[in-house]
Amino acid sequence: MRRILKWLAIAIVGVALGLGSAALAVTQVVKRSGLHVGAWSTPLDAGGADRGFYTRAAVAVGALLALNRSETIYFFADSDDEGRALDANCTYTLEGRDPAARWWSITLYAGDHFLIENAQNRWSYNGANVARAADGRFHIKVAKAEQPGDWLPTGQAESLVLVVRLYNPAAEIAADPAKAALPSISRGECRS
Repeated sequence: MRRILKWLAIAIVGVALGLGSAALAVTQVVKRSGLHVGAWSTPLDAGGADRGFYTRAAVAVGALLALNRSETIYFFADSDDEGRALDANCTYTLEGRDPAARWWSITLYAGDHFLIENAQNRWSYNGANVARAADGRFHIKVAKAEQPGDWLPTGQAESLVLVVRLYNPAAEIAADPAKAALPSISRGECRS
């Protein structure tokens, strides 16, 4: 009996270590293999059946139904321009110009990559509905409290992830995603 318990304990530890290392590899694949543009990163090999199993697992966990890069480029940000993790208790301003793509969107998710429940039913802005200043720039606030203008509410989330999707990006961006003009992410006031 003691021998069986010993082998069972070894098997449990082995399974736990295997699952833990796989989970760590999947969560780190975008950060390690991706291209970084300011606070934004993009996995250069998201989408497509010919991708490695860690990349496909990461896409399944964090970017459901990702299209391949010839159709769409996805940029993720979980920190601001100064490298601080996005915190739902802080106010952020996204500022930029329309990226060179047929269609684009910016979507706010909770840290678990699910949409944030909010009374406004507002999760995203895109080239068709974002307000622009006279100089063509847009400003989107991300905050718990209602903000004037374009505002993405953080609801009851704790951590945040922003995703920019560029559908049919310009040829030069498809060839080199580092050339994409992505919005800046600046942190304002934080409340505890």
